[in-house]
Amino acid sequence: MRIGTRASLGALAAALLVTSLAPQPLAARDRTETSAPASAPGAASPEELVAKVDIPYESFQLENGLTTIVHTNRKAPIVGVTAYYKVGSKNEPRGRTGFAHLYEHLFFGGSANVPNFDIPLEAAGSTPTNGSTWYDRTNYVETVPTGALDLALFMESDRMGYLLPAVSQEKLDQQRGVVQNEKRQGDNQPYGLEDYVISEGLLPVGHPYRHSTIGSMADLDAASLTDVRAWFTDHYGPNNVVLVLSGDIDAKTAKPMVQKWFGAIPRGPAIHPVTAGPVTLEKSASRDITDQVPVLRLTRTWTGPGLNDPDAPALEVGMHILGGLASSRLDNALVRGQELAVGVTASAQTYEAMSQLSMAMMVKPGIERAKAEAAFDAVLAQYLKEGPSEDELKRAVVSTLSNEIGALERVGGFAGKGATLAEGMVYSGDPAFYKTRLEAMAALTPEKVRSVLEKWLSRPVFKLATVPGERTLDGGALGGWGDEDTTPA
Repeated sequence: MRIGTRASLGALAAALLVTSLAPQPLAARDRTETSAPASAPGAASPEELVAKVDIPYESFQLENGLTTIVHTNRKAPIVGVTAYYKVGSKNEPRGRTGFAHLYEHLFFGGSANVPNFDIPLEAAGSTPTNGSTWYDRTNYVETVPTGALDLALFMESDRMGYLLPAVSQEKLDQQRGVVQNEKRQGDNQPYGLEDYVISEGLLPVGHPYRHSTIGSMADLDAASLTDVRAWFTDHYGPNNVVLVLSGDIDAKTAKPMVQKWFGAIPRGPAIHPVTAGPVTLEKSASRDITDQVPVLRLTRTWTGPGLNDPDAPALEVGMHILGGLASSRLDNALVRGQELAVGVTASAQTYEAMSQLSMAMMVKPGIERAKAEAAFDAVLAQYLKEGPSEDELKRAVVSTLSNEIGALERVGGFAGKGATLAEGMVYSGDPAFYKTRLEAMAALTPEKVRSVLEKWLSRPVFKLATVPGERTLDGGALGGWGDEDTTPA
């Protein structure tokens, strides 16, 4: 998924900060879904907003292990079909980086009884079908008229159980080319190589979150039909899937439909758990790279805890106050105040087993780097000492809750009710985990946020500076396991 840039330098800097500060899930095709507009918070308290969020559901499991969650919403005659496979790039072995995403592309190329996945569904009134790959999962989404649900389930079941007869060398080569072109496009964006360098600086070789989801060109070149078959056999069994049906459907109606289409698919092997977690550097480290970029960009990045850790909500809100609010600490001090930056941001990008905590500053042309760095670090130091104010905390929590409530207006798609229930089940074993997370945010205090930020951001940091100049790194060689120079695959 791509976010376009705008004309002015300040807008360009802001757009680049959003798209490049932390990696984003890879979508199969350039079809993006926008979230529903955020609800206006008005005078509602965080607790009142959380109390309004409820996604009732029922669930059942087939004998082959397929877990199905059903949320009934009769507002419109549509059903969101959301399938989460519990496999992502963190499950890739050495020499096979980028394979989870490559396989996602192949999943749209037809199966034994479905030559084309898009045309029949879209002819029946479906939204464009889509999928994405991330470190922890691969997902597939479409929203169909109620009358087309049987068709959608047949097609989803056919590619879950009977994909391999339709996979050919020609299809593999075609999708390999598409993925490699997607990698080139991402790498060639301004600041497009930063994510690779940050991961290398934060995590040791072999850490499951170190290599990129897009992978390296060499590993993509090496992918074979044998690899495709092994990936399918090892990871795409129904016992490794959470299927969510949300909208104009109920569990009593859904269960026989799911049994009819998915019940005969044999159980696959269980996916082996991946050991991963935050890493504390022995000491702070820094690196400069040169690239064809408009302005100097400074970043500070740490690893943090995964989404089930009790510190995760405070980090998400705390980083939002630091650099996500319209009047954030960084923005007030460095853009509006001292006028040293043309753009700033900070965020917590949270994964299942760890997170990436980042802050970035786009230095205003003509400002000395040493002065910019000192001011940048001073804002963080003061924030860790003082913590947020009551007003900052409330604005950040209400902003976050309102955005999430707005997104839940959709029954399907990448951020609607279906995805929310699926992610709760896949990552936390609880479809209603969203309530736990939102309630924790609503209960935060300034001191809780300050203490959690101090705990995680007082550790050694990885500093990266992207300096305007000629690009010296080769994106094609980046994104892999990281030891290719010393231990060729």
